[in-house]
Amino acid sequence: MPKSKEYLSDSDDSSEEEVKSKKKQKREREDDNKMTKDEKKPAKKAKTEDETVWDLGNNRQVNVRNFKGKYYVDIREMYYDKDGDLKPGKKGIFLTMQQWQKFMDVVEEVDKVAKSKS
Repeated sequence: MPKSKEYLSDSDDSSEEEVKSKKKQKREREDDNKMTKDEKKPAKKAKTEDETVWDLGNNRQVNVRNFKGKYYVDIREMYYDKDGDLKPGKKGIFLTMQQWQKFMDVVEEVDKVAKSKS
């Protein structure tokens, strides 16, 4: 049976304040992550130690990654870690070099069809 307000301890009030504080912090992080139209930047390359990364905007990136001694093209949606570091998300595709080459063989044709539809 739930306690009435008169029997709640001070610790219950502090936990409610903690929840409010966490919600406020989450809203502030979301506001920081929103970009206005003027703030959006074109795709650019950023080189890390072993990888070159191309930013596609909207937290999406492309890079060529070495995994278990083989190279892959990784097109992925990113997310922010609690420390503010950009980490790979679950949404994405990891293409072998053979798959990437097949994709590149049809990209002009796909582009023509896409332009005709828009």
